[in-house]
Amino acid sequence: MSGCAGYGGRLILGRMYRTILVLVTAMALVIMAVLPVRAAEARVFDEYGVLSETEKTELDQRISEINDRFHFDTAFLIMGNIDESWDYRRLAADFMQLNDIGYGRSRNGMCVLHQPDVRNVTIVFRGEIQDAFTVKIQDIILDNCTEKLKDDDTYEAYMTILDDVETGLERTEAGKKIRPVDLSRMPRALEILKWILISFGAAAVPALLLTWYQRRRMITVIPQTNADAYREEEGLELQEARDMFLYRTVTRTRKPDEQDFHGGPSGSFTHGGETFSGSSRNY
Repeated sequence: MSGCAGYGGRLILGRMYRTILVLVTAMALVIMAVLPVRAAEARVFDEYGVLSETEKTELDQRISEINDRFHFDTAFLIMGNIDESWDYRRLAADFMQLNDIGYGRSRNGMCVLHQPDVRNVTIVFRGEIQDAFTVKIQDIILDNCTEKLKDDDTYEAYMTILDDVETGLERTEAGKKIRPVDLSRMPRALEILKWILISFGAAAVPALLLTWYQRRRMITVIPQTNADAYREEEGLELQEARDMFLYRTVTRTRKPDEQDFHGGPSGSFTHGGETFSGSSRNY
């Protein structure tokens, strides 16, 4: 009798263990399924309502893939018109600090601030990676995305930004410098032809100038700058009179400061005790 009781107890305990194991496994699967979605959703802030739910989901997935592969965080902030006295770059930097946009201790990341009402897009980089994405590279990224924004193809414009950033991160990961040609949308054959023409033009101009100079040297009869060479003896003499001005009035007009542009200048800037780098563009 006692043997049966012992067996029954072990059976009950075995069932309890299996039940607990199933519950723990189910909870782990739920957590694994929910966490990536939450992380992705937190990186697209569409306050303007320019994106569909499908587009937001696809952007979230792409951002998550770049984050996992390169340890680089990205956020999109789409909002209506704000006070034009704001520096859009500093607004994006402030948003990154408040929402902890940036991966790990290095805080490598980027914020894209888009304002469809005023047709402006601003990109700001944070962390050590900003040294790789120079102002020239930022301008190319803006050039590529504004081509889409001008046609109101917002989703493709955002994907273009992510494509360029991913290409730049691949170069950086390989220990290489990001080159303008890496982000060019021009076919490689046309790109090569363009640089051949530029090189030919750079060599042709000095060659033409040198040829013109050599031809001038071959002309032995040339006009004289001194009029005495043409004046006959006892002929007409002309005298030249000059007026000398001792004083002049200079009017100076203040050059507008770069900060007067509400989008802000391009390059590095400090905000909240931290260094950022970004550019702003109207389209």
